[in-house]
Amino acid sequence: MKTINKRILLLVVVTILFLAITGLLMFSMFFHAEEYALQSVNGHLYENGVLISAGDIVDVNGTKLAYTEDGERKYADSAQVRTALLHIIGDDAGFIAGGIQDTFREELCGYNIIYGVNQTARNTLQLSLDADLCAYAYNELRPYKGCIAVCNYKTGELVCMASSPSYDMYDKPDNIDNNDEYEGVYINRLYGGLYTPGSIFKVVTALSAIENIDDIYNQTFYCDGSYSTGDGEIICNDVHGTVTFQQALNQSCNVAFAQIAVQLGADNLNHAFQQAGLATPHKTIDRLSSTAGSFSTSTENSDSEVGWAGIGQSTTLVNPYSFLTFMCAVANGGTAYEPYFVRSAVNGNNRQVYTAKPVDSSITLSKTTASTLKELLRSDVSDFYGDYIFGDVTMCGKTGTAERDDGLPHAWFAGFSYDESFPYAVIAVLENSGSGLRYAGHAAANVMQELYDKQS
Repeated sequence: MKTINKRILLLVVVTILFLAITGLLMFSMFFHAEEYALQSVNGHLYENGVLISAGDIVDVNGTKLAYTEDGERKYADSAQVRTALLHIIGDDAGFIAGGIQDTFREELCGYNIIYGVNQTARNTLQLSLDADLCAYAYNELRPYKGCIAVCNYKTGELVCMASSPSYDMYDKPDNIDNNDEYEGVYINRLYGGLYTPGSIFKVVTALSAIENIDDIYNQTFYCDGSYSTGDGEIICNDVHGTVTFQQALNQSCNVAFAQIAVQLGADNLNHAFQQAGLATPHKTIDRLSSTAGSFSTSTENSDSEVGWAGIGQSTTLVNPYSFLTFMCAVANGGTAYEPYFVRSAVNGNNRQVYTAKPVDSSITLSKTTASTLKELLRSDVSDFYGDYIFGDVTMCGKTGTAERDDGLPHAWFAGFSYDESFPYAVIAVLENSGSGLRYAGHAAANVMQELYDKQS
């Protein structure tokens, strides 16, 4: 009798374990079905780890950027477009970090929890990007590494994006992995880049000054080419003489802004860095994440270190996507959507299976502060750089020439259109190129003019 009871107990235990394991397996299969169905071992979608079957990707004008034909994955007809859009579309072998063909696999492959992967009808993803404008921007970057992006600051839609270096996926260089020219080629520098900002950071210091120094517009600063803090020296790019706050920003005076940074102190500068959305990664609705910036200055640092940090040097680092979002917020009265470029996805019956839902950024600027910064940045262009540089676009902006120990400076331009009927913000970074205005400023101006001409 005891033997029978033990056998029954053992049978019950085995049955319970079987049901538990089966339940866990079914649970896993249900909640991870998409992951299993879209893995590279799925012979319907991949061959030897290479994507061979997925839906169409089209730009804002309907130009095909990627599609499947006769069991083969194909890309845009233009080599320039293929090269410029590489970091957005991604390659078919999965080398490119954050390409749509990876991040939007479910929508591209027509996956459904009930029916699995649809082999007969693929979905079509439409982007907000203009492929030809992206190709134009990529040519403006070359031969330098860096990135350019343009965003509608009222909607958050990116209309242009390019990251350099890149390559034509139909003609990938054999020596790409050991050629310095292609260093970082698999990274989209807009999202993954982290750079010394140089003088574009003075906009952040100006933000803090507007909110924390009551008499900032009544102060003047004398620049004879350098500023001794008592524990170090700040070197300026010129001898500016006596300048006001606005003139100091226009002329990008290191001496004046180092003095302002010291007045503010590390805590206020850190707060402004966070306000501008530069301190933390941005989680985008395109399922990407930007790199967090770094502003490590604290109250333990010397005045010299605070001064250098406040003019965008020292250990200060910013991400281009984050700074573009900050520019959008300044242009748009203090708030901005997170920039995005995947607009929608429709199935074979023209039914939308994905629609982008704009998300507010974490940037917190008052309308008054945003308006004041907007006028200061307008003054940079109208009173110093010259409106002629930007052609038909009435621009606001700030250049940056970020000094480096390992070569020529990084050139920056960050700005936006003052005219809200043409509501676009732009960021441009050209690594180790030289002057911010000469390289990044002119590249940004040309891209904005090209966009303006397209919409005229």
